[in-house]
Amino acid sequence: MDQWPHLLSKLTSDRPSLSVKLESWLQQADSSPLAIIKGYRFIAANLATLKYFQTQADNFVNATPYDFSPRIQSSGRNSVEYSQEMIRQAIAGDVIEFDWLHLSQQGTELPTRVALFPFDLGGETVVLAQFIATNRRNRARTITGNGFDALPKELMSITLEDSAEAVYITNEKHQIIAVNKAMCRICGYSADQLLLKNTELIVMRKHTPAEEEKYNNTLEERGSWQGEVWKQRSDGSEFPAWKSCRKISADGNIYYVTIFSDISAKKKLEAKLTEQAMYDALTGLPNRFHLKLLLNQALQEIKDNPNEIGALMFLDLNGFKNINDCFGHATGDKVLQLVSARLEASCIDKAEIARLGGDEFTLVIQGCQDRGEIEAFSKQIMTLFDAPFEINDQKFYLGTSIGIALFPEHSDQASKLLSLADTAMYSAKKSPQHVLFYDAWMHEEAEKKLILLSELRHAHSLKQFKLAYQVIVNLECNTVIGAEALLRWQKSNGEVIKACDFVPLLEETGLLVTIGQWVLKQACQQIAEWRKQHAPDLKVCVNVSPMQLEHPDFVEHVSQALTISSLPAEALVLEITESALLRQPERVQNTLCLLKNLGVSIAIDDFGAGLSSLSKLGSLPIDSLKIDAGFARRLSEPQGKQLCQAMIQLAQALDISFVVEGIETKQQKEILEQMGKGFGQGYFFGHPKTADTFTSDNFS
Repeated sequence: MDQWPHLLSKLTSDRPSLSVKLESWLQQADSSPLAIIKGYRFIAANLATLKYFQTQADNFVNATPYDFSPRIQSSGRNSVEYSQEMIRQAIAGDVIEFDWLHLSQQGTELPTRVALFPFDLGGETVVLAQFIATNRRNRARTITGNGFDALPKELMSITLEDSAEAVYITNEKHQIIAVNKAMCRICGYSADQLLLKNTELIVMRKHTPAEEEKYNNTLEERGSWQGEVWKQRSDGSEFPAWKSCRKISADGNIYYVTIFSDISAKKKLEAKLTEQAMYDALTGLPNRFHLKLLLNQALQEIKDNPNEIGALMFLDLNGFKNINDCFGHATGDKVLQLVSARLEASCIDKAEIARLGGDEFTLVIQGCQDRGEIEAFSKQIMTLFDAPFEINDQKFYLGTSIGIALFPEHSDQASKLLSLADTAMYSAKKSPQHVLFYDAWMHEEAEKKLILLSELRHAHSLKQFKLAYQVIVNLECNTVIGAEALLRWQKSNGEVIKACDFVPLLEETGLLVTIGQWVLKQACQQIAEWRKQHAPDLKVCVNVSPMQLEHPDFVEHVSQALTISSLPAEALVLEITESALLRQPERVQNTLCLLKNLGVSIAIDDFGAGLSSLSKLGSLPIDSLKIDAGFARRLSEPQGKQLCQAMIQLAQALDISFVVEGIETKQQKEILEQMGKGFGQGYFFGHPKTADTFTSDNFS
């Protein structure tokens, strides 16, 4: 690339070690795959990098490192977040080295050792990336003669005669004067039929006069030529061939030695591999690389129609993970096939559809007049999910969230549009309509999330996680019977963040199980201390996420926490949500039974918010219902009071206890007292407090 040496020579560094490296790279420009990153995008790369990623300069420049990566790395970390974090560290001045799994443009996995070096380019910090393959071996080879000059001529003649490749020799008039067996076999002629005939007999005229002239000139000037041509058999059929021709002067005469092979099978394989590299194997839809081509084509066409707009829609299926978890990946794959078929049947004339992987689909829409037309089309897509997907008499209900990026309004670059539509989709997941056009505030939110994720990964080692305790009382006599342990994140600036605002991010980073185990140990130790000093019958409630519950070592984690703290099992209540019962029902039921065998109590948290587990309550080892705070807030309404009474009666019918959450007023407490013997929790009895404050408020 002409731009590469120019940009490389413009890089500077005040570090001697980096200056030495730069000088070495300038002297050997293509000795190692190198690329320059500005922001999060490649702005230049050397030829070694393009070969490594099996791509072209136009496809690589302006792409991001995560465009050539799977969505999730083998470590479980998100490629976008992880790569951006590494680049930020390099921009800050660090030299970074880490292992990474790349994907070539043809879909080949490339395990790579990546090194990032900060340099200055025109007063701005850029990152020079070096890619080192970790699964390839470079071996030095000793250069020796080919040995042909020492062989007898008779042996050479036999070798050519029995060669698998077709060989023929022509004189200066291009008459065939010698052929081997492979020539006769491939072309379907006998030697007698070929000898002294002109080569026109086996040549297909599929090349332009200019190409023919170039071939002849190259052969005469350089003495050799090789390339792809078309040949003809005796029956008139044609086939592609790879041909090598050399001009030789011997004994005052001119000869042309031609060797060729039938590459029909190779061409078919190449076509098949190209198709495999461009299409998703499961659904038959274009894949990510094919989408880039389609999107670039659409961006080019929009330039010729400035009065029109186009859109990239990014679709993610809502509820698909539950299907995979509950019914297995084979069923999940069938659902994806049904989704793609439904999309194709509805959109084939209006949009190009692609599957990026997992449950992510995209649609490229062209020729629209305004946003209203695109919005109407998005609503049409949403209606495709109104009807269930049926497999083996089982009905699956799915929804979708759609993020939309417009071109050229939001961007005229394919990679950027994908990123913007992806960002809009994540925001759409949280919106009531589940459809959103990209807006600048989404990017700001995404940046804030990346920063928050980065801070969250270090929070545990910095001891920023704390526990707060909220009192649970007996509604009948107002005595303290227990406390709920609530996780809090106290950042270095003193800001305190509630669990509901960062637990989903903990799950995303893979830290939730580790932090959950820490919460269990801390809560058990604290309650054991309170039982010993103040209240022998005190219980502690600890929230458990579905991810923890599904972990194979969770029962062991609970057992360890009880053993370390010397807390009796009956003093621990584990709170699980209704959604946890749905993801992997058989595994969850087995885990709950094992926990019951330990003597631990189980409570359904936020009961009534989903109403999805009523049919399962009778078969699960449940000890308590924690009635959602929304019912307490509606106690002043006749219907609200009836609903809360119904929840309490359900608990009584199942012979299990109940805790009403969210009690904030004396009136609410008095109404609940009339409904039955149970327990209450809420601001009326006390806000969540540190262990020291809880002690002074309740046991002094």
